[in-house]
Amino acid sequence: MYVVKKVKDVSPQEITCGIMRELTNSKDFKDMSIIHVRITGSTKKHYHKDSTEIYFVLKGSIDVKIDGKVEHLEEGEMIMIYPNTNHEAWKTSEEDAEILTISSPSWAEDDEILV
Repeated sequence: MYVVKKVKDVSPQEITCGIMRELTNSKDFKDMSIIHVRITGSTKKHYHKDSTEIYFVLKGSIDVKIDGKVEHLEEGEMIMIYPNTNHEAWKTSEEDAEILTISSPSWAEDDEILV
């Protein structure tokens, strides 16, 4: 068994920082999700109770503020954010940034706690 998804074929969902497309979710595999995000603005400061997140930059650049420290990420770079870690992100490139967000366990709206 396997899953094939094309970003262009997945329905977009508006989020605070731009547009997300769930490439995989808990229905595909409860232990991990992969989400394509086009960042046009800024996320709200939040943390996850259970999920560890990886942001992998596909295009452009972003800054990620984690517990008060800002990390700058360019294309081909990633950051891993553990549960209960306050964070927020925004694009720093002129063009929209694109990232893959990999969450384990799978991303769930009720696991995202705004600060």
